[in-house]
Amino acid sequence: MEDRGGDCLPNALTYGYLLKNAKKPEEVDKILERMEKSGCGLLGDTYNLILRMFMDWGDEKRVKDTWNGMERSGLGPDQRSYTIMVHGFYDKGRIEDALSYFTDMVSKGMVAEPRTKLLVDAMNTKLKEGNEVGEMGQMNRNISSKRSNRLR
Repeated sequence: MEDRGGDCLPNALTYGYLLKNAKKPEEVDKILERMEKSGCGLLGDTYNLILRMFMDWGDEKRVKDTWNGMERSGLGPDQRSYTIMVHGFYDKGRIEDALSYFTDMVSKGMVAEPRTKLLVDAMNTKLKEGNEVGEMGQMNRNISSKRSNRLR
């Protein structure tokens, strides 16, 4: 694409399209190398796209690297970045991590999207119910223990 000698070099939009169609992390690496060679810098939207892809692939190291890269570049993390993390961790069953990112987002004055607020409410309800079930289980174990001690 870059070597054809045309008048129009690929831009962030072109590379964004290529990134969206990447099927594995190695493809992302190659596209990012091409971006760098052509002098096309990453935009906040590009960072968020990459963040979401690595989150979906479960590549925690690359998620962290992308997050750190956003911070270094001054292009994030933004509200969208936090939303990606909240939903991504929820999808992976890591509710505490999801809620931690939500708390960070809100503490920085960012407003959550309505769908994220609904998800967080559902997670908090699930945790509360889990704690109640856990407490009930503990009460049942205590009662059983007292019964068995009385029988001895």
